[in-house]
Amino acid sequence: MPGPTFQSGERVSLRPVEEDDLDAFARARSDPDLRVPLCLDTQQNREALEEFHEETISGGDGRWFVVSADEATVGAVMFPDLREGDGVADLAYWILPEHQGEGLGREAVSLLLEYGFEELRLHRVRADCLATNDASRGLLESLGFSREGRFRDAVFQNGTYVDTLRYGLLESEWRDR
Repeated sequence: MPGPTFQSGERVSLRPVEEDDLDAFARARSDPDLRVPLCLDTQQNREALEEFHEETISGGDGRWFVVSADEATVGAVMFPDLREGDGVADLAYWILPEHQGEGLGREAVSLLLEYGFEELRLHRVRADCLATNDASRGLLESLGFSREGRFRDAVFQNGTYVDTLRYGLLESEWRDR
């Protein structure tokens, strides 16, 4: 049974990650359509995922949310590294392949950014994505993120090195969009 809704939009809602959600996270770590763009090169068994949930998701400083649409889990959005004192957070997200291209990720990330800038009083959010990940680049740019840098040959994937792009969004840019 899913937990309470934390934030709701038109088509998606965010709720805190619970142990029952770990199957979706296991899929994100094993499905090549998710694992490769997320730069995850190792699978995790259930015990490792439970430990990750306890130490990082539940016990860490970040904010982790499951994205639901029509009461089904469709992905996750998170600030895995949140430095509230500095007003800075790293953004990460994933949407299950069968739900990609429907705008659910954009809506979910928008809800998380709204929470970050309004309630956490963040000043800056940054996000990295592979230069080859057109969908992720498009999502970030559609939300007003600016490309701030390129890390050349940063990740080794499928036998070749791939660049990583760094994006940033300031609170003032979010409000002015």
